Amino acid sequence: MTHPPSGEPGSEGAEPASADELIEAWDEMRESAHLDPSAYDRLVLRCARELAADPGGPLAYRWTTGLVMGLGHLATGLSEGVAAEAAFDAARAVDAASRDLPCAHEEHPFQGDLAAESWSFAEVLRDLGGGEPVGWVVPLPREEWRCPRNVAGYARVVMESLRPGSAGDDVPPFLPFEDRYELETLDAIMEGYPLGRSFDVAFDLSLRASALNEAEGDDLAGHVFAATAVAWYVEVEADGTVDIQELLDGLTGAFERALGLLDRRACTHDTHPELPADCTQTLSIGMHLASARGRAAYERWPEEWAIPLDTALCPAFVAATAEDSLRRLRNTP
Repeated sequence: MTHPPSGEPGSEGAEPASADELIEAWDEMRESAHLDPSAYDRLVLRCARELAADPGGPLAYRWTTGLVMGLGHLATGLSEGVAAEAAFDAARAVDAASRDLPCAHEEHPFQGDLAAESWSFAEVLRDLGGGEPVGWVVPLPREEWRCPRNVAGYARVVMESLRPGSAGDDVPPFLPFEDRYELETLDAIMEGYPLGRSFDVAFDLSLRASALNEAEGDDLAGHVFAATAVAWYVEVEADGTVDIQELLDGLTGAFERALGLLDRRACTHDTHPELPADCTQTLSIGMHLASARGRAAYERWPEEWAIPLDTALCPAFVAATAEDSLRRLRNTP
C-alpha cells in the first residue's frame, strides 16, 4: 500500500479535515487494523472526545460508528491502552444518554450480523450525510440508523468488545474482534496471500497450537477444529522452505493434551457430521466455536457449510477429529 498523502491518517500529527476524509480514514482503520497504530489511536481518541462532548447529539451516530470501525485496531494489541479506555468511557456515555429514549422502530441495524455488515459502514455513513448518497438495492433505513436507540446499541457493541460482560444482554452476538483479527491473518495465509502483518508464517500458525494447549471446557472443541485446519494446511503445504518442526511438535502436543480432556462416553449421537474439506471453512468454524460469543454468532447466522452446533461440540466427534489430525501430523515429512 502506498503512503497516504499529507492530511490523511498516516501523516504524522495530521487529522482528516472533512467528513469524507474522516470516513475514509475510519474505513482504512477497519480494513487494515495494524497499518498505522498511532494514527488509528488518534482517530479513536477523536471519536471519544466528540462523543464525550455531546453523547446524545445529532452526530453521535457518526462518531459511535467510527468507534465500531476502530474495534479491530483496538483488538490488535498495538494500540495504547488510553485509546481503549477513552473509547469505552465514550460508549458508556452514549448508551446512558440514548438507550431509554422513545422509539417507534421494531428493529435496528445494530441487531444484525456485525461481521457481514461492517464492511459497508463507510458507505452507510456517506449516505447518512457524510458525502454523496449511495444507491442501495434495498433502501437504507436512514431513520433506524440515526435512531438514538440504534446509536446506543452500537455503543454497547463497543463496550462489550472492550470489556466482555459490561453491556448486559441487549447486544447481538459477534465473533470477538481479536479472534476475527487472527482468523483474517490465518485465512490469508491458507489462501496463499499472507497479509503484510505476517512476518513469520510459522509463528502465526503456531498460535493455534498455543491456544489449544490452554483451552478447556466448552471452548475446547473450537480450538481443536482451528488447530485441525492448521494441521491440514501444514500437511499439504509443508515443502521444506520453512522450518516447521517446532510447529509440528507444538500441534502434536496440543492435540495429545486435548484427547486427555475429552470423554467419549458423553456422546449420545448416532452419527456425526464431517468438517468441511476446505481449510479456511474449518478454521472459521473453529474460531467461532472457541468462545461463547463466537458460538452464539455461529448459531444465529450459520454459513451454508456450517455443521450443527450440538454435534460439533460432541466430545466423541472432537476426539476423533484430534486423532485424525495427530495421524496426519505424524505422517508429515
